[in-house]
Amino acid sequence: MDFKLTRESFAVEKVLLDSVNEQALELDYVLPDYCPEIFKVLSCRIYPSAARRTLNGSKLNFELNALVRVVYVSENGEISAIEQMLSYDKSAELSYSPKSPVIYIEPSVESKSCRVVNKRRVDIRGVISTRLRVLADEPRQAVTSATGGGLQLRKKLVTYPSKRLFITKRVTVLDEVEIIQTKPPVGVVLRADASVNSADKKVISGKLLTKGEAGVSVIYIPEGGGEIEKISFDLPFSQVSDIEGLDERFDVYVDASVSSCEIRPVAKSEPAKIECELGIDISCLALRFESAQLADDVFSTECEAEAERADCAIECVPEPVSDSHKIKATLTYSEGEIRSVMSASAEAGKAVGIVRKPNGDCAFSGKVNLTVFAKNESGKPICLESEAPYQHDLENPVCDSGSSDVRASVGAVTYNLTSSNAIEVTVEIKLRGYICEAKPHSFISDIRLDETRPVERDRSCSLKLYYAEPGEQPWEIAKRCRASLDAILEENEIDGEAVEAGSMLLIPIE
Repeated sequence: MDFKLTRESFAVEKVLLDSVNEQALELDYVLPDYCPEIFKVLSCRIYPSAARRTLNGSKLNFELNALVRVVYVSENGEISAIEQMLSYDKSAELSYSPKSPVIYIEPSVESKSCRVVNKRRVDIRGVISTRLRVLADEPRQAVTSATGGGLQLRKKLVTYPSKRLFITKRVTVLDEVEIIQTKPPVGVVLRADASVNSADKKVISGKLLTKGEAGVSVIYIPEGGGEIEKISFDLPFSQVSDIEGLDERFDVYVDASVSSCEIRPVAKSEPAKIECELGIDISCLALRFESAQLADDVFSTECEAEAERADCAIECVPEPVSDSHKIKATLTYSEGEIRSVMSASAEAGKAVGIVRKPNGDCAFSGKVNLTVFAKNESGKPICLESEAPYQHDLENPVCDSGSSDVRASVGAVTYNLTSSNAIEVTVEIKLRGYICEAKPHSFISDIRLDETRPVERDRSCSLKLYYAEPGEQPWEIAKRCRASLDAILEENEIDGEAVEAGSMLLIPIE
């Protein structure tokens, strides 16, 4: 029996890699001669970042960087700091070589320890855990129309991604910044934090123009010693990326995040300056969506029809996320009293997860690391550190097959000395990115007719009476009677997906 099928091609997201790579960090550090001797370590932090990612065939290569910074006190009470950058070449194998894959590399510190071997030597150990995710398009097809063979199709309108483009670029921002006159020159950097305040995008003839501004915060000891100081400033950045095939038909989602921040005092400068070098990762996801009527059920008025089905989850149009969340946490000094607070700072893990709460609602989930430099009752420097988890409720629930690319950065940080040994720190967390739900669908990808099993019909009449129950769907009636759906709708002047009230219908018999 001759018949013809028309199909529509679309893409579904396939996970090529979702694994965790662990890297042991070992650093035996000997202080340079110009550094004072170690009396007590105040803080040891590891700042991991991913750089230089490439995909050669089915092999993903990337460079894992780890900035180690140790803040300590010398015997005379002077605060100082040392830092060392470590790099590791890493790789992972994919099942095959994809086109335009989406690559996520998310390193985090699992554990760390710092042991003072002697006054000029420290032994630092840690474990960096890197989550690797690689996604790619997998082509699928669904039947959209059929002619001949008495085939009848039930269709539904579906919006789906027809093409995906993804690109990641590293922007290096290098600039000299003047220290305002009310602040002393920078001597020793204790902490340097940076985050993207804003990022705007524009598509022009296959090029993506991204520009924005990054906020930088530096906590330091002045040149020649003294109390801890803090300065903040903004640096602009811009990037032009060539993306083949990109045009105005795409929905473009841009994420910009600071992967590294290095601060260096400029020697013998007047006025006092620092050199700031930022590494900013710009990721662009471009999706082109189309809509089509795809068949999800079939029968034939002539013979038995067998359908080959394809079950998959199709991405919906991503929803941008731009929100903020405030948390409060209390840090306690257990060895005495706090006389004064010198500075309070925080850092947020860049990757933010989505959790489902017991009541069924969804929330963003992450953690913030808090650091407070203070002085005890004897006037000696102390450092308090703590980890504070948070959850930020989502207005709309996300299905289990949904995905997200939401990053967290720290805004304002304030503190309040609530008792003689406790400090309450308030942190503003900025959440930026997008959420993309993937809803499950079932489609017909192919149809076969079995001519050995013809449909038995009474050829003595051209119409049949059928009593429809309230709410019964015309498609189910047509399938049960093995009649043309369009003929039933036209004969009974039905306009809708269900029969509103119980009624007698005329069923045309071909």
